[in-house]
Amino acid sequence: MGYYGSDMNISINFILGVLAIFYGLYCFIQRKVAPEKIEKLQSMIERNGEKMAHSIHLFGYTLVPIVAGLLLLFAHFRV
Repeated sequence: MGYYGSDMNISINFILGVLAIFYGLYCFIQRKVAPEKIEKLQSMIERNGEKMAHSIHLFGYTLVPIVAGLLLLFAHFRV
């Protein structure tokens, strides 16, 4: 028992929160390092123009997952 008592409860909120944050950070880094390899971004650029496509991609694939992940982590640690 020792270290692994009741303090080590891992909920689905914790797992999904961490995964969402990592996904958002991965998308951000990938967009900065090699944006030409992201097919969704390239199709958005063709449809919406470069500036708008980067804004949509930043919001939908970076900010939303990070904020959702933080909210899920808050829900996990609040309980």
